[in-house]
Amino acid sequence: MYVNLLQTLRSRKYLQRILLGFMLVVMLLIAASALLYLNAQSKVSSMEHDADRKLLTQIKYNIENMNQIVKDLAVSTFNDEDFIALKSGDDFEQSILKLDKLTRLVSQSPYLHSIVFYNAVQGRFFSTVNHTMSTDVMNQSFREYMKSHDPLPKLQLTPMELGGGEGVDVFSLFVYDGPTLNAVNGNLLIVNIKPTWMLDNVKALNALAERQNDVIFVTDNQGRVLISNDLMKPDQMDIKNELIPQIAASGKELDYFTYSHDGKKYRVTYLTRGLNDWQIISLQDYDAVLTNVRQIRWTAAIVTASVVLLTVLISIYFSIKLYRPIGHLMTLVRRNDGRGGDLHRDELSLIASSYSQMTDKLKELQQDQAAQQNIAKVYRLRNLIAGSTGVPEQDLAHDRAQYGLDIPVTGGMIVALARIDNLQEVQARTPEATMSLLYFAICNIGQELIRGSYSCEAVDMKNGHVVFIIGHAGGIGHEELRTILRELQDTVRHYYHITVTMSVSPVFSSYRDITAMCGQALRYADYRMILGKEALIEPSLVQPNEECSQFHIPPELDRQLIEGLKSGDWERINGGMDKWLELVRTFSFENMFSAMLHMFVTLGNTINEMNQNNLQAASVNLQEINRRILEKETLEEVKEVFLDLVRQALDKRNSGREEKARLVAETIREIVARQYADPDLNVQKIADMLRMSHVYLGQVFKEQEGITVVDCINETRLAQARLYLEQQQMTVAEIMEKVGFSNESYFYRLFKRRYGTTPKEYRLKAAINRNA
Repeated sequence: MYVNLLQTLRSRKYLQRILLGFMLVVMLLIAASALLYLNAQSKVSSMEHDADRKLLTQIKYNIENMNQIVKDLAVSTFNDEDFIALKSGDDFEQSILKLDKLTRLVSQSPYLHSIVFYNAVQGRFFSTVNHTMSTDVMNQSFREYMKSHDPLPKLQLTPMELGGGEGVDVFSLFVYDGPTLNAVNGNLLIVNIKPTWMLDNVKALNALAERQNDVIFVTDNQGRVLISNDLMKPDQMDIKNELIPQIAASGKELDYFTYSHDGKKYRVTYLTRGLNDWQIISLQDYDAVLTNVRQIRWTAAIVTASVVLLTVLISIYFSIKLYRPIGHLMTLVRRNDGRGGDLHRDELSLIASSYSQMTDKLKELQQDQAAQQNIAKVYRLRNLIAGSTGVPEQDLAHDRAQYGLDIPVTGGMIVALARIDNLQEVQARTPEATMSLLYFAICNIGQELIRGSYSCEAVDMKNGHVVFIIGHAGGIGHEELRTILRELQDTVRHYYHITVTMSVSPVFSSYRDITAMCGQALRYADYRMILGKEALIEPSLVQPNEECSQFHIPPELDRQLIEGLKSGDWERINGGMDKWLELVRTFSFENMFSAMLHMFVTLGNTINEMNQNNLQAASVNLQEINRRILEKETLEEVKEVFLDLVRQALDKRNSGREEKARLVAETIREIVARQYADPDLNVQKIADMLRMSHVYLGQVFKEQEGITVVDCINETRLAQARLYLEQQQMTVAEIMEKVGFSNESYFYRLFKRRYGTTPKEYRLKAAINRNA
């Protein structure tokens, strides 16, 4: 049973998450309880410390108050006129009689132990007798203390061990005249306080603070215990060597610390810098201190455990209640799925996956149905556009009812046509499937915009354009429709980064005219050739072109273009093309193509004629130019193709001339290199050899080489003469004749200008360099 329950829980991922969520709340509750307990423990500890501080402060105050009371009593008694006989007289009997008043004073006070008067004249101690201690022992103790303490402490409580028991027997306060005992007369009044009074005071404070079990004692600055309650004998502790050094090392007047003695732990609270530098110390059983904390701990633990148990039970109950609908859905999912689901996925994921699968199947069915419906609708629309005259009214009514065709039977109608600009460029960079989506988007955007004011159906005709059939029973508003179509163009350009040219047919009233008006809109769209891309072509814009039936190109325009091409006058050619373009803009569409064909033929014939009259033919691919012309969509683009044709022809003709000039220059250099020794070699002789004008020959050589033909002949002769001077033993005259110079002075002048020295000096210098 438990195994099945565990397996069921492991397979319920969502139930685990619900339980985990509740368990997190339980953990937060436990954490909050722990924080509250720690805070309570801190508060209790702080309260205990405050109680200790108040208790010790009160004890200190009581000691100081007792000191002041005794001091006032001692001073007033010492100065009482009734006790002058005790102070200054030497009559023993009178002194004894005055003790009766002191005895009554002691008997009336709960804290006085005795009063002792020392008469220096008589050298006697006079003491009250209402005490249990031996008077002789007490007087002897005072006599020894007076001898051993000089100066004698004055007006301050002094612990005294008089031999009446263990520890301090009384606290004595000494009163005498002068700064020291024997400074004036040596008389001394000793007021003795019962130690039990201080213990009773401590016990009363402990009882008031409910601290009866605390050990409290007072020590002097040397660690001697002055007062202690009976709960624990201070002698059992090494107070002087353990507690007092630790208290002194703290440097604090009031503080506490923990202390262990004989395996038992105490909390020590102390107050220093009291009367006579006494220290008040309190010892508490550490377990007793933590009794309240432990009670809080167990109370918090019991309450927390109860709340946690109750919370866990409630969490399980609500988790099962919350999970019940999910469990029911899981039963349905497994029943439909038959596979039981994936154990590694939670229930909501399985339900979502199952729902997603069912939704996808439903969408596929809906899409198939919609696709079939849309295919039929598109077919009916294309059939209507292709042959509206043959569609009976009942068939149109049936299509309107079955396929939801948004076409009015009566009222005004218009056919609008959208054609993508730069279609070949767009098709080249766009996949075929994306092109179909692009046409689909144009249809949807157009229908969305137009149906705000008119009825509209749109269909992709699969021949590069989209047809919109727009109608309204109340007629068509041209300005409103123009705004809508402009918005369509802007939207397509913004979202798809292409432009669309729109053309609009005239308004008609019968659906049977749709085919004719579609052909009219298609014809108007061809006038993108003159109106440009992204134009909105309306019948009124192209009406003048439609009415222009003549085709006439002025002969002088042809002559300007032909002469400009032959002469290479680019400005004349460009001006002629502008005039041609301005003229063709007024033609009908058919005549525009005729004009383009005429221009193509004219330029082609001129180029052929130029090639026949020149050695270097300007070969131009006219078939490529013709293809480019047919691809262009505007006259401006066609004009650029024609100008490009002219530019190619002129560039190739100029490059042919350059090639001929380069060939002439190379030929001249070759003749000079072979015939430089001929003294009759000159420009005219070379021109006769090449059958050219010597003037043209000189100009061509100067343009190609940068020097004249004469300079080329002289440079060649001088270079050869320099080689003969370096390598041959011939005379200068022989060398001069061998290289073609007939005038010696002319040779010398040219050689020195060329090499900076005479031929003889050059030969001598070359010989020296060669030998070196």
